[in-house]
Amino acid sequence: MTAALATLMLLTLPNVPPGPENWCQVGQQVMIPDGREGPVTSVSGDICKVLVYGEKYVSLWAYFLIEPAHPRYGR
Repeated sequence: MTAALATLMLLTLPNVPPGPENWCQVGQQVMIPDGREGPVTSVSGDICKVLVYGEKYVSLWAYFLIEPAHPRYGR
């Protein structure tokens, strides 16, 4: 039931443009709070969908809870 609910939520999430402070970009490698990494698959508003390595499904994260896995220095 949890997988069905998660799939329903992902399919019904509206496609809202990202806010001006949302730095997530599709394809960017990010690190979630528990230290695992994965690419951003899509962005909707302040929510980044991340496919964490080793997981079957994407997880939804607010951009301010995750960080770039390989930050660019000197920006």
